[in-house]
Amino acid sequence: MKVSEIISEIDGLSLEDRRHIAAHLVALRHRDTMEYHADLTKKIDDSSPEKWLTLEELDQRLVS
Repeated sequence: MKVSEIISEIDGLSLEDRRHIAAHLVALRHRDTMEYHADLTKKIDDSSPEKWLTLEELDQRLVS
């Protein structure tokens, strides 16, 4: 299903149903954000030298 089709279907829903969908989308965004933050925190807290990058390696990754 295309996004435009979903939007068209949402346009035809009642206010209450649209509010449920909006709440669901906010919950999904919050979950995704929390997973991202947890993953980033895990990476930041990992002080294993074998996972460190040199400045040259970082430059190469940023250019690629």
